[in-house]
Amino acid sequence: MDTTKIKTTPELQELVASSFTTLRPNKHKKDSYKVELEVEGYLNLLFTVSNLLKVSIMALDSEDLFSAHAPSPQTHIRNMLEIALQLLPLDEAEFLDKIREQFLDKK
Repeated sequence: MDTTKIKTTPELQELVASSFTTLRPNKHKKDSYKVELEVEGYLNLLFTVSNLLKVSIMALDSEDLFSAHAPSPQTHIRNMLEIALQLLPLDEAEFLDKIREQFLDKK
């Protein structure tokens, strides 16, 4: 769609619907959005979380935390740690624990 020739509200709505795709409304929490993260599986997800944590630890261990590109490094590190927490597949881990318990009980 050529954005220089938008003349109607439906055209604008179509452009908005096709352009704003990164943030998706969270059905369970008002005024909150979800962002999709593509991973190859649970192992890849856990490696991603692990790497986020390792980078945060290295950043905290650094003697020179100040950077012109990241003037408030503590805030950025905190954000990375919050993302890492959100990426942990806790529901799936609970499911795996239940399956493991049932499997071990049958032995």
